[in-house]
Amino acid sequence: MEFMSIIEEMEKLIEKSPHIPLTGRVFLDGDILLDYLDRLRTALPEELRQAQWIRQEKERLLEEARLKARDLLAEAEKRAEMMAGENELVRKARAQATEIVARAQHLAEEMKSGALSYADGLLGQLETSLNQALAQVRQGRQELQAYPSGGSAGREAAAASEKAENHGRR
Repeated sequence: MEFMSIIEEMEKLIEKSPHIPLTGRVFLDGDILLDYLDRLRTALPEELRQAQWIRQEKERLLEEARLKARDLLAEAEKRAEMMAGENELVRKARAQATEIVARAQHLAEEMKSGALSYADGLLGQLETSLNQALAQVRQGRQELQAYPSGGSAGREAAAASEKAENHGRR
């Protein structure tokens, strides 16, 4: 494997390079070191480069998914608020409908009560008029029976008729 041989060459370079006394540091030629790094880069196995590309792609996809999830969450929140608003409108509409129905029922009861009262008044007036007419009819019959030519048979018939009328009123 070329990769390992390049690393071994770099180790030998460090061992052969001059050391700074008492520091443990080494003098290295920067150009030589850069050359070794280039050789390492080209010697890297293709799988390692693919792994690096896959890692970068994974990070890009994760960020894209985070952004999409954030957008979906925002959209869901907007829809939830809209639906809550619609539910509030429905609730208010139902409350208004209930109030309108209650008012209509109350008005219908008032109208019914008024109609019954009006009808009772009219029937009372009719009863009074009929009683007056009946009184006039009785008076007229009594006057007719008072004439001498009506005889006793006419009076008996009138008395029986009057009894029947009085009995019917009870």
